[in-house]
Amino acid sequence: MMTTTGKPASRLLKPAHVDFTDNGRRARYGAAFVRTLCAHAGATFTETSVDEDIMAIDGTVDFARMPVRVQIKCTSKFSVSGNKFTLPLEPGWTKKWSASDTPVFVVVVKVPGDIPGWLDYDIAFTRHNTVAFGRRFIAATDLTSMEFTSSNRLTGESIYEWRDLAYEVADGVVT
Repeated sequence: MMTTTGKPASRLLKPAHVDFTDNGRRARYGAAFVRTLCAHAGATFTETSVDEDIMAIDGTVDFARMPVRVQIKCTSKFSVSGNKFTLPLEPGWTKKWSASDTPVFVVVVKVPGDIPGWLDYDIAFTRHNTVAFGRRFIAATDLTSMEFTSSNRLTGESIYEWRDLAYEVADGVVT
């Protein structure tokens, strides 16, 4: 297949497996991106089995003394150029997260709208054209939505902040 410019169209426009949806691709990419940040920081990320997703949690970042739970949303719908964006929350999620005895973090992974644009394959490196935001779910204030700003930008360094918070919770310093 050729594009209007005469260049071959990317095979990434369609999934390699016929049953894989674009939404499924986003979900897998979001989890893989969080796993990459954890690997960069030297922490393990354990995904929740599909059959065991009863807590609205996609995975757990395991630290020596206390884990944190993570819910991941991957989207191309919002604009990163603004000062903030709001993620609507479903009542079932907030009920489950409120019952968690360990911190729950919500992560939003922003990918380009065109799937081939998610990654650039240079001769010397592969670049993720992705940005992620994450912050702790607070049951008292995050009743129907969560607001994210540039201060919630997620990087490998953020994983250390999650660990430090988990240990403060474990020590009873914060709830």
